Amino acid sequence: MYKRIAVVILIVLISFTISSLAHAQETDNIYDYLDYLSSDNILSLQGEIDRLKSKHGLDIAIVITDDTEGKSSRDYADDFYDYNGFGLDDQYSGLLLLINMDIREIWISTTGMAIRIFTDYRIDRTLDRVASYLSDGDYYMACSIFLSSVDAYAQEGVPKGQYNYDTETGQKDYYDKRPVTYTEKAVAMMKSPKVYIVAAALALFTTLMLSKSSKGKQTTNKLTYEQNGSFTLRHQRDQFIRQSTSQVMISSSSSSRGGGGGRSSTHRGSSGRSHGGGGRRF
Repeated sequence: MYKRIAVVILIVLISFTISSLAHAQETDNIYDYLDYLSSDNILSLQGEIDRLKSKHGLDIAIVITDDTEGKSSRDYADDFYDYNGFGLDDQYSGLLLLINMDIREIWISTTGMAIRIFTDYRIDRTLDRVASYLSDGDYYMACSIFLSSVDAYAQEGVPKGQYNYDTETGQKDYYDKRPVTYTEKAVAMMKSPKVYIVAAALALFTTLMLSKSSKGKQTTNKLTYEQNGSFTLRHQRDQFIRQSTSQVMISSSSSSRGGGGGRSSTHRGSSGRSHGGGGRRF
């Protein structure tokens, strides 16, 4: 009798231990289903996530798995974020990093204000940095680099000229909806080649018309405005005055704030929410 009770207690303890180990690699924001991160790694990453959430008002999640339930990396990342209670404010602002080891693909899903901040260009640059560490099998550094990129771009804020581009409808939604000023319209017109084409055509037309009206006759000569013999050139001399050189540094567009333009490609998830994001193999 006592042996049976002891066996039952042992089984319960073993089951509890296995269950605890199975969930040891999960926190509120980190889900490592493959145990690639140590407990110390997870505590460190979770602490950084808590700091960034408080600093920038963005929720952040990291998921490492080899089972996306038959979904694409994009759909799995979107659904995991939407159906597990992530998101801050009324826009559910935040982002999720998925490391899909089944096909060795990473995907970043963005929601709410994170779509505005993390444009296609910024996501690509983040993926470049993260993928290099994943290729070397350094999962902790990959996650750390992801969080440092989140911090840096969130600190810069929404880049100038940012707009959401709905890949399903083709509609654009600009973040800065203020009216365009007259100066901005004038500058935009000056940048358009059509303006110069029209101006050149008008100038050519005017020249031809004036030339035709005069019928090619020469009506003036050197004596029209000068009395004959009133001007004589006595001395001629070339004199060098001075030389000046100026240097101008031309900056590329990539050096401007945020760089790479302000487009954020979006799509609709199964929950009905709008998501941005991007991914690649590693």
